[in-house]
Amino acid sequence: MNLRKWLRKKRRQIKLNRLARKGKACNPKKWIFVVGCYNSGTTLLHDVIASHPSVASLPREGQYCTDQLTIPSDVGLTRTWALAPERFVPRPGNEPDAEKLKRQWCGMMSDPRLPVFIEKSIPNAARIEWLNRHFDNAYFIALVRNGYAVSEGINRKAGQSVEIAAKQWQQSNRIMLDQLDKVKNKLILKYEDITAQPAEQMQGIMDFLELDGSQLLADRKWTVHGVTSNIRNMNARSLSRLSEEDKEYIYREAHELLDYFDYSAEA
Repeated sequence: MNLRKWLRKKRRQIKLNRLARKGKACNPKKWIFVVGCYNSGTTLLHDVIASHPSVASLPREGQYCTDQLTIPSDVGLTRTWALAPERFVPRPGNEPDAEKLKRQWCGMMSDPRLPVFIEKSIPNAARIEWLNRHFDNAYFIALVRNGYAVSEGINRKAGQSVEIAAKQWQQSNRIMLDQLDKVKNKLILKYEDITAQPAEQMQGIMDFLELDGSQLLADRKWTVHGVTSNIRNMNARSLSRLSEEDKEYIYREAHELLDYFDYSAEA
């Protein structure tokens, strides 16, 4: 680690320690947690919802705004947390400190005076039940995207094999669905539906959250992972990068949920 990175990490830890000890634990009227596998459109969905004037957001994924949550890349699981879920599912004796977490997140929210807070961390799919117990009036929005496209994205961005990426997609979604069964306020959406009818789908999300959809900025262009565009389906580009062998590997590893969600390797 070079000096600049070390200093940045040290400053971050000092700030987090201060917030954990002396920070204010905010009590918003509602918490929104966006969950889903990597490369599923969760960043875009988070950013659109965060554009609402009643919603406060963090400067980056919540896992990087606290020292209470395990970060996958720190334990050798870059974009593959679901291959070792026991590291991320809170269990008695191995749970985050919820009060410290709240104080740290509150201290980094864009405007802690707002009534609604939104957070997105991919491994939170394993913490849904725990978050629901510790965060009052929690709402969960889960996003699922074609496993072939997601596997290609994980392969391209993290250098993981398509087989490993497909395992991550299926296992993380299975864990997420199991966790969602245990909470009340949940909405499960498909990336393909949101990109096909963004206005209608976003209004449905606003209705679920009991927010005024007319105040959203959904029709603007968004920059996600360096790509700027309106809300649109990017699956065709990802699928075109897969070989027939890749597609066979992906189906072999993730056929259960690919069939369940009726996903194919064709654009």
